[in-house]
Amino acid sequence: MRNRFYLRSDEQGKRLDVFLTEKLTITRSKVKEIFERGSITIEGRTPKPSLKVKKGLIIEGEIPEEKPITVTPQKISLDILYEDRYILAVNKPKGMVVHPACGHSEGTLVNAILGYLQKTANGQWAIDEGRRSEHYPQDVRPGIVHRLDKGTTGVIIIAKDLKTQEILSGLFKERSVHKTYRAILEGIVQRETGTIEENIGRHPVHRKKMAVIKNGGRESETAYRVLQKLDGYTYVEAYPRTGRTHQIRVHFSYMGHPVVGDEVYGKHARRLTGRPLLHAHTISFQHPRKRLKVVIEAPIPEDMIDFISEHQ
Repeated sequence: MRNRFYLRSDEQGKRLDVFLTEKLTITRSKVKEIFERGSITIEGRTPKPSLKVKKGLIIEGEIPEEKPITVTPQKISLDILYEDRYILAVNKPKGMVVHPACGHSEGTLVNAILGYLQKTANGQWAIDEGRRSEHYPQDVRPGIVHRLDKGTTGVIIIAKDLKTQEILSGLFKERSVHKTYRAILEGIVQRETGTIEENIGRHPVHRKKMAVIKNGGRESETAYRVLQKLDGYTYVEAYPRTGRTHQIRVHFSYMGHPVVGDEVYGKHARRLTGRPLLHAHTISFQHPRKRLKVVIEAPIPEDMIDFISEHQ
């Protein structure tokens, strides 16, 4: 099923393709695809991308679905931090994508999870012996209730069945899951503690990036505490109270202290380290089935320990 949209322009003089990119919060390449398919109409006609919009203009169309991707169980080593019959917690390594997408159909955390559950025959997502050659459809997201960026390390929770996944998703939505991150920032942060409360939305020009948005965006809040001041850098603990895409990276960059190694939001990333030095350190929540408090911790990775040691 395709996603139809109906928009009434509240702007004057902006290019139609730029207007749609901003209003639909999709990439420029996706907007280009919509035009190429002829999937946009204004007063029954197909407009050009360069058309200048007027206030009150009615724009209709549909966003085509992504091409389906199958998800195959794979034998990939996992660093398991916690496991019971309902949930699994792993320490995600740097460079691992959480869910398959275009360009990342294998080697993801989901591939690894399915392979692990298949091996142990544990959980709703396990495949029995007679069906091990089958693939999962792309829209099945076994157990995934939150994500970490490709370069971010640390603890991530996976539900082993749909009921547990539903409950955990509710806890995240209610902001009842508490997370702490460790990060190394560029420069010296002067305040020992602080809170960044700035809305975050899609970057108005670079649509694959997020940015602090003064008019619009979504409410976002990140608290932090300085742990150690290094030689030109600061080691901090961060407490995201909302869960926006790239939130911690965007907020610290906005503050003038981007995460070391962050090629998207940083200043000197390429010559410092191979990834953003950001780590999901702990996560705590009420167990979705046992009703007990669970606290899970992922040890600080070697590359962060080494960086701190080298810059003391």
